[in-house]
Amino acid sequence: MFKIKNLLIPFLVILTFILLFPRKVTHAVVAGKYNDYTKVYINNRPHKVKLSKTYGLGTVLSYKYNLIGIFSLKEEFPLKDRIMKKNINTYDLEKQGPITLASKSQYYFYDGNVLIPSDSEKILVGKNNLNMYLDSKGKLKTIIITPEDYTNMRIGISTTKFSSIYHPNIEIECLSSALLYSLRENLKLDISKNSKITITPNTVLLNDKELKFKERLYLKGENLRINSIRRGSPDFIPSYSGILEITSEKDNKLLIINEISLENYLVKVVPSEMPTIGGLESLKCQAIAARTYALSDMLQCRFAELGFYVDDSTQSQVYNNTPTNSMATEAVNLTKGLIMTNKDQPIDAKYYSTSPGLGTLYDDVWFKEYGASENKDYYFTGYYINNVNKSPINEAEWLQFFKSTKYDAIDLESPYFRWNVEIKKTPLEKSLIKSLKYLFENRKDYVSVESNNSSKGFPELKELKDIKVTKRSKYGNIIEISFIFSNATVNVQNDYNIRSAIRLNKDYTDEIIPIIRHKGEPLINNNFLPSSFFSIDKVNDTFIIYGGGYGHGVGMSQYGAMALSKSGKDFKSILNTYYKNIDLTKLY
Repeated sequence: MFKIKNLLIPFLVILTFILLFPRKVTHAVVAGKYNDYTKVYINNRPHKVKLSKTYGLGTVLSYKYNLIGIFSLKEEFPLKDRIMKKNINTYDLEKQGPITLASKSQYYFYDGNVLIPSDSEKILVGKNNLNMYLDSKGKLKTIIITPEDYTNMRIGISTTKFSSIYHPNIEIECLSSALLYSLRENLKLDISKNSKITITPNTVLLNDKELKFKERLYLKGENLRINSIRRGSPDFIPSYSGILEITSEKDNKLLIINEISLENYLVKVVPSEMPTIGGLESLKCQAIAARTYALSDMLQCRFAELGFYVDDSTQSQVYNNTPTNSMATEAVNLTKGLIMTNKDQPIDAKYYSTSPGLGTLYDDVWFKEYGASENKDYYFTGYYINNVNKSPINEAEWLQFFKSTKYDAIDLESPYFRWNVEIKKTPLEKSLIKSLKYLFENRKDYVSVESNNSSKGFPELKELKDIKVTKRSKYGNIIEISFIFSNATVNVQNDYNIRSAIRLNKDYTDEIIPIIRHKGEPLINNNFLPSSFFSIDKVNDTFIIYGGGYGHGVGMSQYGAMALSKSGKDFKSILNTYYKNIDLTKLY
């Protein structure tokens, strides 16, 4: 009995200690009040707790608790700031600077009525819709996301010829008064009209006065001409409005982001993407497609690690590469806020220059490693040729299809409706040896090599024997092509890779190889084929490529839209020619 008492006392002490030992909760987020308990989320998991008072939805609480109840309760107050760049472990805040994420960061979406768990993918850079909470170590623990404002765009500005997003230096002429400032440094300067600013990494030269900077710079004005960039053909010096945001990046290079309203962005996208010859209705189509595409890219966070939503090249959609015009501006104004939606979500509004007479599946152009792709069923697939509705069934029939221009096709007036290239084996061999090695090293998911060489590296390719289409979609674009050499076969997949494998640039071929279009002047020195809709006819030591269209073939054909507009179709009818099961939704 004595022994039992001796053991029971320390056991009760330990048990009491365990039950009364305070445990800490960092950032419980209030999600609702139900009778005698409050629903909170802790690390994205729901819990029921009893609180002494009622707190509003989205309130963030930290406290200690034990068996008796909650004590040392503290309401946390948010850090209001914009996230300007997103990386895996660090976010760059506009005012606070880089901040490390806690090991168990939590994300919630609150629309004013309901609070639900979310994730980091829902955070858009450059938005003012975040309440952020730091833990006791100063790390970012909790982020509450509120509904976004989609009215502004952030565009990465490229160098001349869109060759790089990084600039060695920037020369700006302020054609109207402007404001130069930094939110992290003690800098705020009124800039007078016609002032010239030269920016190199960490240095600003303003009218011969030198300033040093380390943090993000902003230049706000309505007519900011960047003299260090050339655009268009014939070339011109582009001007920008809104805010130019400039940061020093890796390798002593500069990054420029133009922050501007979505509608003003479109005023410079629509004329860069479509000429006025199709009339107002086709330009309305372009404005709606471009607005939808921009929003889709924004939501996908493609460039979040760099801090913008889209760039200004064909990687997104071309911006400020053609001077503005009144008809394009009218089309933007008449469709203000209109986007295409499917199942209440913005569609990924792909468009391209010219159809070869067929529209193809999204899945047959943008497929991921191992063939997995996104399911997007709102694109029209099939013929844009009157009185034709049966696809070729073999390579011989596809060859005849791409040879012929005798079709009543929507895109017939485009110079790119049909094109061909004649290239001897020797220059083609030279080109392929360079381009296939580059693709193997940079696009490995889409390139495979069959050879007797046991090495895992890319083989030194010998004599070119043949080129074979090994997989083609039902609608004509090539999905996989094989380049057969005497010592290896290189298989290439994906629209972009297939088109860039056969480079006709003189740097690759050592001679001029023109692309002959069925209308207009030949194309010289191209880095890629106009489309992956083509067939190859081998005659002795010459390869003749017969193709059609310009671009990927998914969504709206711009030449087709212009032709339909000229025939009297309105923008709604034209859009429904290229997209299916869509609604036109007013965004704002």
